[in-house]
Formats: sequence, structure tokens, C-alpha cells
Amino acid sequence: MSYDGKHRSPRSLMSGVAPRRTFLLGGLLAAGAAVGVQELTRSPAGRAATGAGEAVPEQRRSRAPGNARRASATVPFVHPTAQWGADDPDREASVLSRPPRYVVVHHTSTENVDDDSITRARYLARAIQNAHKDRGWGDTGQQFTISRGGHIMEGRTGSLAAAERGEMVQGTHVAGANEFTVGIECEGTYNDVLPPRRLRDSLVQLCAWLCEQYDLDPQDAIVPHKKFNDTDCCGDKFAPTLPSLRDYVESILSPGRLR
Repeated sequence: MSYDGKHRSPRSLMSGVAPRRTFLLGGLLAAGAAVGVQELTRSPAGRAATGAGEAVPEQRRSRAPGNARRASATVPFVHPTAQWGADDPDREASVLSRPPRYVVVHHTSTENVDDDSITRARYLARAIQNAHKDRGWGDTGQQFTISRGGHIMEGRTGSLAAAERGEMVQGTHVAGANEFTVGIECEGTYNDVLPPRRLRDSLVQLCAWLCEQYDLDPQDAIVPHKKFNDTDCCGDKFAPTLPSLRDYVESILSPGRLR
């Protein structure tokens, strides 16, 4: 089932995790991207955002062979589906042995909550999966989700392992373009405001790693959802900042470019 590219008004996700019909999540397949990256040029984009009292996982380095750029970006800490309590997919997703051409930034068109905890991030991931399975998509539509607290969650089952191999699990997040795009869903609605700093930091880190893994030029590859469909996603205020995001990701892959 293809996503129709439409977005509804923001709704609160905090009404409980079951039953699934509770989670329509507004336009959960809209995405949010690297906002106000000019603020990030002096910050550690590779920093993993964690909740109070949580240990920061040891960072790994990308080990994919055959690409001279693949040693510059720190591998982000991504919570796999097993960690946030995902249901089994209704059907097995297609795994493509080729890389995507684009990394698509969405926003969820949901409430801009103040809760930046890992508990909230897990709740969000479960709510999205429930809503998308209700739509008949079989699993979470996008490959990755970033909460307002900066926690990166695996979305569609198998997406993380596939990216580590340079392959792609086909998602359901962009009408007519799912066979050549990887989607990152950013929690919130960004037509009038920008995403919080932790979300932006994690988005830069994740985009840099994906561009490394897939040997993509960030100037061409990182795009908003509205590039493909008639939608406001990833937000009227957020989307215009993507050129800065691309520049900063490129500076990570090619150190010194923005100095």
C-alpha cells in the first residue's frame, strides 16, 4: 500500500499504546530534517542524545570497505526494533541489494512535546508502527525515527542491519519513490518552529553515516519529503534549512570544508 503523501493536523500520541486504532498520528509519514544547522557547526554532531541517568553507548566507526570517505563519520547509536518492543511485521519486507539514491527527511506532523526521554521515544516508535500497520503497510513505513529528545530508533524491521551491509529495506514513506529512498521520520511539526537541538544533532549524525554507508553525495541525496509528493513535509520552516544540513554533513565526510 502506497503512502498518499497527505498530512493531517497534529494529534497527541499520549493516549496509550493500545489498541492500534488509537494511533492515527496525524501525518506520521511526514518527515523533519536538519534544522538550523548553522548552530551545529561547532557542536559534536556525533553525540548520542540520552535521557537522564542513561549511559552513552560506546561509539563505533563505520567499517564498510571500498569507499575512501568511509572512515569519517561516527556510527550513530540506533535503538533496534527489539529494544523498543516492536511487534513482528505482518509480512516480510523486500531487501534491495543496491543502495538508495535519496535520504528523505520527514516530520511526523504531531505535537511538539517537551518530553525528551527514551521512554517517550519508545512510545513514539510503537505508536507509529501501530498506525502504519493499521494502514496496511505491514510494518513501520520509514526506516528510521528520531524523537524530539534525539533518540534514534530503527523503524522498519531490518533497516539497521541492511544499512550496515550497504543494502536497503524497502519502506513505505514516499509515494512513487520507495524503491530508491531511505526515510527518516523526525518527531514534531515544523511549519512554524525548528526541531530541538538534540533532534538536529542526531539527524546530522544519522545522515552522515547513511551517506557514508551508501556512498551518497549529501548535496544531492538529502531531500525533504515534499520533493516527491504534494505535502508540507518536512515543514515550511524546517525544509528551507536542509541546504545547511547538507553542507554540515559534507563537512563531516570531507573534514575542513566548512572551516
